[in-house]
Amino acid sequence: MTDTEDRSNVFGKISRRDLLNWGGKAGGAVAVAATMPKMAEFVLGSTPAFAADKPLNIAVIGQQMSAQSDQRAWEGMQTWMKGMGVDKTWKMNLTDAKGDPGKLVSQIQDAVTAKVDAIIVLFATLTAAHAALDTVKQSGIPFFSIDSGWQDPAIADLTSNNYILGGAPSQYMADRLLGQGKSKAKIASIIANFHHGTRKRGKVLEVLLSENNWIEQVDSRVIQYDGFYEKTQNIVNDWLTRYGDELDCIWCPWDEPAMAASEAIVAKGLQDKIFVVGADGHPTALQRMRDGGAKWPQKATSAQAFELWGAYCGWLVNEIVGKGGDAKKLVPVPIVEFPTPLLVSEVNVPGKADQPWSATDLYYLYQERVLKGMKG
Repeated sequence: MTDTEDRSNVFGKISRRDLLNWGGKAGGAVAVAATMPKMAEFVLGSTPAFAADKPLNIAVIGQQMSAQSDQRAWEGMQTWMKGMGVDKTWKMNLTDAKGDPGKLVSQIQDAVTAKVDAIIVLFATLTAAHAALDTVKQSGIPFFSIDSGWQDPAIADLTSNNYILGGAPSQYMADRLLGQGKSKAKIASIIANFHHGTRKRGKVLEVLLSENNWIEQVDSRVIQYDGFYEKTQNIVNDWLTRYGDELDCIWCPWDEPAMAASEAIVAKGLQDKIFVVGADGHPTALQRMRDGGAKWPQKATSAQAFELWGAYCGWLVNEIVGKGGDAKKLVPVPIVEFPTPLLVSEVNVPGKADQPWSATDLYYLYQERVLKGMKG
């Protein structure tokens, strides 16, 4: 079966690869906006999107707008709005909870009081916001979330499968250690339990270690978002003092701690001995992987399509709130998972001008190597 045949049989000539490549080669999120109708047909079987004429007043609440994930999702949403022309009729009020769950709750309640047309939260910790969510439900205001862990009454939570995201770098870690000829290895891990996604990734690491008893986890430290970069560097420096070159790898829940760990390793001159894995595919991390090559400790990440999440959230608001579409039909499953490249490592780091999530999945690299021979 060829790649084209596979696409046609499964998704009506739209494959997982098509979805990942949207925007990566031609104008980033601008191309995403241009192809959003096709994306809608693929995911939902709906009619092509058009911009609703109805003016909307929308509250957008970021858990931590200093985070690259929040920034990238917001950028994708804005780009889609401009591409569709709704930026001229939608009033978007962006507020930043600055990592404070109490402030997030207050901002959600303020949006309800203001009687906005829709509420969107970005990367929030909604498990502590049940009172505010009850208020949203009573108000009837359409509520959407991005990577916040679905909580009622959200119409949709746009995210990706964090078990896969955690599994890919973790398995890469084990595979790389085997490739180095290790029969015994020592690792240390940075764990983040404050967000559902990073928490799930840490749990996947535990499963992998239980299946690979030859890998010893010498230490594991839990971090919070506040001051995470400096905290990670302090933890890693402590590990390097205690274990030195006995340590083989440092596992990190997302790319920014992975960058902090990598900097500490380079400062100690141990980049030839200790490597790092992370997740999310943040542009800065990929830039360092691309520029540093063999000299940069971080060797792998999983690239998330944050820009697409923001753009697709805009599409949902347009369809459901702007055009009055049936939310149950448009979002039959409330957790909307986007596919991501399973792994980005040295062999498939995207180019500097490309979106992080445009990396060619390793599966397709393998596939392309053998398809010609299989065809005969």
